Amino acid sequence: MNKVYLFRDDQNSECVRSFLITPTREFQILERPWLNNQRNISCIPPGTYRVKYLRRSASGRYRNCYHVLNVPGRTGILIHQGNIADHSHGCLLIGKRRGWLNRKRAVLASRSALKDFVRTMGKKDFLLTIIG
Repeated sequence: MNKVYLFRDDQNSECVRSFLITPTREFQILERPWLNNQRNISCIPPGTYRVKYLRRSASGRYRNCYHVLNVPGRTGILIHQGNIADHSHGCLLIGKRRGWLNRKRAVLASRSALKDFVRTMGKKDFLLTIIG
């Protein structure tokens, strides 16, 4: 099973931004700030998680995304497209680069980043280790 690493390096009251390192590529991740692992409003705790490819999320809102499994006290954590913390309900938003959108910290080129990530991972499950 492939291993992917997420290194959190930019944490503030607005969001957390990280580098996501796959065996062959690097992406950017944006999450909500740490709020004691509260559902829908906090990033998830550091640790190692199994991640499963989903053709479609349970709600049907997201397609070709990944589901982060076994997060303590949490369910429904996805890696999906989005740019700013307001686009996440506790999920990980993927992008190609960092920037600003409407005066908020953001990850940019999210739609194409998700497509590239799915292609890079081959729609296969992987282990995600979050550090920081």
